[in-house]
Amino acid sequence: MPALRFAAATRYLSLPIREAIDTAASLGATGVQFDVRNELKPTELSETGRRHLIRQLGEHHLELASFEYPTRRAFHDSEALDSRIAGLKKALEFAYSMGVTVVVGRIGRIPDDPELPAYKVLCDVLNDIARHANRVGATFAITPTNDSVDGLRGLFSNITEGPIGLNLDPAGLIMSSCDPVETFRAFYDRVLSVQIRDGLRDVDGQGVEVPVGRGEVVWDELLALLEEGAFRGWLVATRSSGDDKAGDMARAIRYVRAVATGD
Repeated sequence: MPALRFAAATRYLSLPIREAIDTAASLGATGVQFDVRNELKPTELSETGRRHLIRQLGEHHLELASFEYPTRRAFHDSEALDSRIAGLKKALEFAYSMGVTVVVGRIGRIPDDPELPAYKVLCDVLNDIARHANRVGATFAITPTNDSVDGLRGLFSNITEGPIGLNLDPAGLIMSSCDPVETFRAFYDRVLSVQIRDGLRDVDGQGVEVPVGRGEVVWDELLALLEEGAFRGWLVATRSSGDDKAGDMARAIRYVRAVATGD
């Protein structure tokens, strides 16, 4: 297996782009993931700006790992749906123009009943996105939201117009009572990106994000499966809570790297 590649999701640093790049380099990352809806908007970056960004990343020995396109509403919610679809398509086009092959994002919880109108809307939308992704050369990877292996399998079976990948979020799966190892085993050929994030279920059964290594994610088993599955994507450090997100992301990268090397 090629050496694992570690990236930092800069949106969680809440810094201007230049400072976020400086900080990402200090965390031990060799790549960055930008939020291209709020942080690095394609419409606000000229050709000169794009060249400057690539040059700045190169000066810090960083690569563009992936993009994220976050939305507040699900992709089966009819309100402003056309706008969300158009925005994601532009993100995929922007990704390809920047040499990025993966755009990650949440689609909302998969409806339980395939006969529900919302389920059919979701399948239609994802088929439309998959067709577009196939044409432009970048792939959309969904981040599950309280979705079981069976739910994901059923959804993927209905996406036939092009590729749709999976962004594996071990912490999110743990916090929704799903098994990251089982999910990876089921979809190893679709996993394009893995989040470095940890979580647990508290005494009340609520999901809680915690620093990596203090939760219920079994990192040695998961990393062994990544190797077994010949994973070639990026492991992206994220931290959505806590008072020291940058420090937690740096420690997360060190922790997972040490587990991977047996140190």
